[in-house]
Amino acid sequence: MYFFDATSVDELRSGFFKGLFSGKADLGRDVPMLAITKLAIPSMGLFVFNSLLHLVDTIFVSWLGELQMAAMSFTGPINMCVFATLECVASGSIALMGRNLGRGDTRSARHIARSGLLLLYAVCCISAPLVIPSFSNALFSNIGAGGNDTLLDLCWRYNMWIPIMLPFLGYTYMANTVFRAQGDTLTPFKAIGLANALNIVLDPIFIFVLGWGIAGAAIATFVSRIVSSYYLFNRMKKTSQIIIPPFIMPRRRLLSHWRAILWIGIPVGLSTASTALGMGSVNKILSTFGHRVVASWMLGLRVEELAFNFVAGINIALTPYIAFNYGKRDPDRMMKGFKSALLLAFVLMGIMGIIIYIKPGFFLSVFKPAPEIEKMASQSIRASVPGYPFNIFLVLSSGFFVGTGYSFFGTVSQLLRSVVFRVSAAWIFARIFSLSYIWWFQSLSFFLASFVSLSFFLYLFAKLKREFGTRRPAP
Repeated sequence: MYFFDATSVDELRSGFFKGLFSGKADLGRDVPMLAITKLAIPSMGLFVFNSLLHLVDTIFVSWLGELQMAAMSFTGPINMCVFATLECVASGSIALMGRNLGRGDTRSARHIARSGLLLLYAVCCISAPLVIPSFSNALFSNIGAGGNDTLLDLCWRYNMWIPIMLPFLGYTYMANTVFRAQGDTLTPFKAIGLANALNIVLDPIFIFVLGWGIAGAAIATFVSRIVSSYYLFNRMKKTSQIIIPPFIMPRRRLLSHWRAILWIGIPVGLSTASTALGMGSVNKILSTFGHRVVASWMLGLRVEELAFNFVAGINIALTPYIAFNYGKRDPDRMMKGFKSALLLAFVLMGIMGIIIYIKPGFFLSVFKPAPEIEKMASQSIRASVPGYPFNIFLVLSSGFFVGTGYSFFGTVSQLLRSVVFRVSAAWIFARIFSLSYIWWFQSLSFFLASFVSLSFFLYLFAKLKREFGTRRPAP
């Protein structure tokens, strides 16, 4: 019963299913497994719906042709770099808000949320050059899409909507962070569900009926994000202790939090950016075999997102839990929550991994790929699944690092996985093996990086035990 704080089995049985699907948890008092599960269920749904936003776009765009699929693959790493800036601010904000809420200081948590929103708006300006065709063409030419003017034009038409959408997406990120920091993951789940439903309706209309092609997929996502932002703001006014209006005037008190937010958040943003850099580098390596191989890699990743959604959702639940109990100075409860998250992730992601390993073609069929592309995508999926157990630890330990404010450890682990281990393995395998075996670079990178992360984790937890001492806090 190590994972549970219940004083008896009867208490656990009576309390576990109470409010299990509420999406709200008492981060300081609920049984650790119960708290993590309560927050993880809507969080996993949030990631499933978020993936569906991309998956639906990919399905409809794949019906347009192979060049359109390749364009989406090349724009993926660029979009991840842009979103890394949002993750940077959101992660730093939730860690600081969680600590203050754990200490009972709601006023400081409110200031941090508003400061984080201002910072998000500021970093959104970084993506502005993407609307310029010449800048876009130069950028995508350097990551492997050069030599094909049609492909470059498709990349620009799809990606030019990112700078326009980012302010609304930034507000969504911070609003979701506010709810999660208070132990509420159900509201963000409902918001992304609304956005996803709208996107499914608008995609075929904009892409096929209005004839906007690949740009129509981006416009549909843009409209759905606006609606999602509006929903979150209205829910916040009714249910949240912390309210962030869409428009905030810059004040010295708010700007003073930027350094603390960035100190925690920048390593997280670098982790996401390193993943994008790694994907872009792998795309360039694979592009030497032709655009069909790049398209196959992209389709394989889209299917694998279904499994990764489980561990990502659990990680979203784990971070505020760790931050809150870090504020309470309770390392034992932090460790129990982390082990509960590991157990839950191993079970759920293991089941999903087995399913997509056995039947990858079932999931790939919705994209209507050519037989050659389906075969290569299936090979990439099956080579990646054996690395899932190592990736689970890698992701959840990163959430632990963010919650404690030591996000640098997660950044180093992710950087090694995404850039050093994955790209090096892909480059070596591309020169030694046939296409059937190249895809094993993914599992190898998971395996190597997980041991780096484990070393950091053991060091950090020992440090926290010494810092907090052995005395347990009063309930």
